Amino acid sequence: MIKDTLQKQKAIRYCVSTGLVPYPEVVVKYSADVSENVADISDIDVLGVKPAGEFSPKSVLFDCKTQAKISAINRALWSAGLKHLVNAEEAFVILNKAAPEGHRLAANSIGVRLFSEKLFDNFGVSSSINYISGISYLEDMSAWEELLTIKDKSKGLTPLLTYLLNDAALERSSVEGFRTLLSRLKQTAGEFDVSKPTHRCLYALAVTQAVIFLAGMTREFHTVFDPEMDKSRFSSALRYFSWGGREGYNLREKLHKALQANKGQTDSSAFELPGWERFVELMRAFMDAPLLVGSAALPLKDLGFREISQPSDLADHRIEKELQANGRSRQFALSVNKYIASLSRMLNDSGMHLNAILSSSSVANSEPSESPKS
Repeated sequence: MIKDTLQKQKAIRYCVSTGLVPYPEVVVKYSADVSENVADISDIDVLGVKPAGEFSPKSVLFDCKTQAKISAINRALWSAGLKHLVNAEEAFVILNKAAPEGHRLAANSIGVRLFSEKLFDNFGVSSSINYISGISYLEDMSAWEELLTIKDKSKGLTPLLTYLLNDAALERSSVEGFRTLLSRLKQTAGEFDVSKPTHRCLYALAVTQAVIFLAGMTREFHTVFDPEMDKSRFSSALRYFSWGGREGYNLREKLHKALQANKGQTDSSAFELPGWERFVELMRAFMDAPLLVGSAALPLKDLGFREISQPSDLADHRIEKELQANGRSRQFALSVNKYIASLSRMLNDSGMHLNAILSSSSVANSEPSESPKS
């Protein structure tokens, strides 16, 4: 059961209205933990991620508390520490009652903004005209709870679900995150059942996360891109970039060959990311509009949650508007979906379903889910 749902809805609504991709209930672990069992450190009530574009990617955390067990400034100090730990740029604390002015000013000096629920609503309205109830399927907390039933009903998909809801949200390296995502998809591809709404939602979330990672990779790789590069030079540079540099690639290639030899296998093909040729074509297409790749992420994630929510004309209109905001959002969403679906024949049905929705002239006219339940 998700707690403090009203405040989390407000935080998610603010994220959507300002272009942040929301992740509620993000579990924080310490990646350099030396114990056998990595312990949870804390959780973030809502994390909003802004994909890379004109600027580098950024994240904002929201701490939602309905109980006043500690003072507002102590809540802010705790949030500031958590913000620093996860490398977030800003933090919001939403409380039942307004904090004293001195507390708010002190919190602001350490990158934390203290709000009562009423003041946060006022702030949201002043920040965006889209800060209104029902603007997004993502603020439906019952849909998030429905998604979590995958852990009980489809245990084979749990590693991918856990990664997408937690680790991926906190990943600061787009290249490492993308490689991990491909690995998780390879492990779980056979578990997807397109007839189940929660599975269709999870697939859309995987494509969304791919878009977010690819937006960061594109922004970074574009620094070394030369339009006069031929395909061979482009492919070579991208290969080394995708593995953290030439040395990183050579090391992993040697390890790969050693493992193959140990199994008595000989593989003369080059060591590459899955679907390498398609990936090269995808990244080359991104180079024509490198700052717009991330624009597809938020509407894609909303379309995923549309699978497990009741229809909303207001949300559909916003999603359609964002997909039409520039000439690349829908195109890039379709391209990434095509690449992800091509990684395994077992992902093909899920990819075709999402492709049909994205290709529709209007999201509102696309075929609705048969049921919001799995």
